Amino acid sequence: MKLSSARYLFNLAEQTQKLQQISILRNRLFLIFVVVPTLLSVIYFGLIASNIYISESRFIVRAQGKDNSNNLAASISGTMGGSAIGSLASSLGGLSSSQNDALTAENYITSRDALKQLNQSYDLTKAYSSSDVDRFNRFGGIVFWDKSQEAFFQYYLKNIVSVTHDDQSGITTLSVNAFTPVLSYEINQKLNDLSEDLINRLNARARQDMLQFAQNEVDLARQKVEDTNQKIYQFRNNELKFSDKSVASANSPNNQVTLYQQLASEKQFADRNLAAALATMEQARIEAMRKILYIERIAQPSKPDMAMEPKRIRGIITILVLGLFFWGIASMVITGVKEHHNQ
Repeated sequence: MKLSSARYLFNLAEQTQKLQQISILRNRLFLIFVVVPTLLSVIYFGLIASNIYISESRFIVRAQGKDNSNNLAASISGTMGGSAIGSLASSLGGLSSSQNDALTAENYITSRDALKQLNQSYDLTKAYSSSDVDRFNRFGGIVFWDKSQEAFFQYYLKNIVSVTHDDQSGITTLSVNAFTPVLSYEINQKLNDLSEDLINRLNARARQDMLQFAQNEVDLARQKVEDTNQKIYQFRNNELKFSDKSVASANSPNNQVTLYQQLASEKQFADRNLAAALATMEQARIEAMRKILYIERIAQPSKPDMAMEPKRIRGIITILVLGLFFWGIASMVITGVKEHHNQ
């Protein structure tokens, strides 16, 4: 009886010791997974993390319609029967852009050219690598050994600009992150201006190419009319000389009539060709006065008056919840291992 009681007390003490060991280990895990990360997050989000200000703007890239251009193109093409002038008229509809052109501004915003322009205006590399910005957010803070232009371009895409496009409405939203409210607003405004300048340059180049081609066709048609008029003038001079001669063959009048009819037909065709070329040129001038693409600003860049990032409370709570989750998993694993070991 005494031996059984002693064994019971021994087992009880052993079990109590194991439970204490498990409890101590769980407390240590709680300290590692929950207390320390939460405390560090409180220090980081409360004292270290830099404020991030976000400026947002919205715009839409619109394209001109094709209806008016195509109507004139069809009429001229029908008149000319598929000639070069008719082909040019048909091409006038090309002034209206496809839906892919709406992505032109968006692609430019996320390009190295746009970053180069911003760097020249605001020295972004210096602004975003300032020691006033916390190490986790500034450029070259963690990867301090790589401060190349390519590294900053990747930082620009990941941390500075964000471009989203709504396919249904066609509206593009541009967000710019900066560590001061003024800089975020100025960068957003500058990107809007640069995008609009790009669209205008593309429009000007397209209009210039089209007008030059139309002008060439007019010049060719006008030269053809002048050549035909010169032939008719020479024919009439020859006709006067012929009428002054006293002797002429019987077939000469018939030949002269045939030649005159050919010249008249040639002149009629040349005049029609010139008229069509001038009409096409006029349409080209009308289209040249209009923008092929243009940016319409739905919402001007906002001027942030408070930091939107980081979400300090949410960040601390997230770290706490994740710590509790991993601590719970680790505790269950340790308990299971101990029970398996005891068996």
